[in-house]
Amino acid sequence: MYAISAWYSFLNKSHVLQINSLFKRAFKYAYVKSVIKLQQLLQDYDDKLFTKATQGNHAMHHLLPSHKSTCYNLRTLGHGLSINQVKSEQHKNTLINRLIFDDCY
Repeated sequence: MYAISAWYSFLNKSHVLQINSLFKRAFKYAYVKSVIKLQQLLQDYDDKLFTKATQGNHAMHHLLPSHKSTCYNLRTLGHGLSINQVKSEQHKNTLINRLIFDDCY
């Protein structure tokens, strides 16, 4: 669990399925009380880590963007795309990006 947030973005879907099947077998043989999903573990751990990282004395606090006030300029940019739009799934799933953009809709 220590490094799940950092390494999750490097896992393929087949790796995630293998880990989930391991958890499913652990439940089948009564090693755990409920079926565990890797995605749920990751979400719970990321939520706890983000809460801690937003505090000023955490080692990861400097990685988060600084708080800024915005004035809303609602005009569109070009073809509806942001200049800094990232299309790489691996980059989107990195630890800091997952923590910052988790609840964006």
